[in-house]
Amino acid sequence: MHHTLVISDIHLCEVEPGTGPWMRHRQRAFLPDGEIAGMLEAVLHAVRGQRMTLVLNGDVFDFDAPRVIDGRSACHDLPRDAEHGVPAIAAILNDHPIVLEALGRVLDEGHDIVIVSGNHDVLLTLPEVRAHLAARLCDAACALRARDRSPSARAAIAARIHFRAWMHVTPDRVVIEHGHLYDPYCSYRYPMAPYDDGGREIVATMGSMGTRLLVSRLGYFNPHDDSSVMMTKLGYLLHWARYYLFSRRWLALIWAFGTARILARLWRSRRPFCRARYRGNVLACARETGERVAAVARHARLFEPPAESRFLRVVRELWVDHVFVILVGAALGALFISAVGMPLGLLGGIVPLLVFMLYDRLVPKPPLAETWLRVGRVMRNVAKIHGARAVVFGHTHNPEGSWEGDVFIGNSGSWSAAMDGPDGTPRFGEHPFVWLTSDEQGAITGGLYAWKDSAIVPRVVRDPQTEAPPHSEALLRSAEAPELPRDDARAV
Repeated sequence: MHHTLVISDIHLCEVEPGTGPWMRHRQRAFLPDGEIAGMLEAVLHAVRGQRMTLVLNGDVFDFDAPRVIDGRSACHDLPRDAEHGVPAIAAILNDHPIVLEALGRVLDEGHDIVIVSGNHDVLLTLPEVRAHLAARLCDAACALRARDRSPSARAAIAARIHFRAWMHVTPDRVVIEHGHLYDPYCSYRYPMAPYDDGGREIVATMGSMGTRLLVSRLGYFNPHDDSSVMMTKLGYLLHWARYYLFSRRWLALIWAFGTARILARLWRSRRPFCRARYRGNVLACARETGERVAAVARHARLFEPPAESRFLRVVRELWVDHVFVILVGAALGALFISAVGMPLGLLGGIVPLLVFMLYDRLVPKPPLAETWLRVGRVMRNVAKIHGARAVVFGHTHNPEGSWEGDVFIGNSGSWSAAMDGPDGTPRFGEHPFVWLTSDEQGAITGGLYAWKDSAIVPRVVRDPQTEAPPHSEALLRSAEAPELPRDDARAV
């Protein structure tokens, strides 16, 4: 039996040292670290004596999140290179010892870990960042060994750590990738080497720059929780009135300066499509995964072109067009006032609003949900191209699972910190992951599960023999698997 466990989108970053509503999602009390450790411990207990591969499927680490400098979270747009990436991953690991120890335990028990790059941890394609992470994982595993800590034992552990820049394909035909390459705001033309002009700095995408220059600076939002950031227009207005109206944080200035920098950077970084780099990207992926070159090439044709290649899309997504329409409406209103005089001219005050509403109705901005649906549709095509028994994505933060014939299509969802209500009650209710098991005959069982109330609960799973979940809840709730406290209750 071989088990493949997939989790993604934890967004581990440096811990916010403050308290209160500002950047609450980064504070230690809200971290899912203890939940992750508890789930991994339960799975390790259930698969003892069998082989398992743990796949960290992208955005496990968040290099776009603010750094902590002099005891305060500091937003940044530092170069995406090894010089800044290695200190960032080191600081993140230092702040999450519980997760690091749990991953070390997976390695110590003889299992493999595969680390797939996502859009927020694309710096894991840099050799220096990979080397540091691998060394820390080896240290964590070796620290658990009471007897054998020899160089040969460490080398054996290191051999079970694997990095994937684009996707991972298991021997039993499970295709796993983050999914950001089908999102135009986060995609890279050449994910195996997403560098600017062949250098060692990662290309800036709109998604990365938007996080660094806009979203991260709006600390009352939780950028990894859709319920926090996807509001109605009235919802955004009420949010502004509550948190910004009487504060010194000026949303208009944050938007104006951030948007100007994003547009200027993306305009300068535009490059024509390079067929040689494209072919090199395909060949590199084929070597890394062992897949046929023809299949990888067909797969690469599914990528969404980066948004900056269609610059108007970036302008619209940043609401620059809406602001321009409001300014035009204000000019028309002023002309109306000067033409008809007062008091009838007072009606000119509503002209900007009417122009905005008319434009918004005639030229609606595509909702973010359309991008998520596009990412989901791609999974079926990926399955056909590779003859896959299962395809698992992340990125959208929406856990999904379905058995379509003998093929499982799933999304591993998100483990990032979340909270309920204006007072910020931690939300530890349920965290999703994908768990697939293949037997000696190649039959695959399992599917989508959730970690809830210190137990693994089947959500969308199938066993071809019994039509029942492949693992009973009683086994997964075994009393022999120790309960681990949440991160805020443990000494760090």
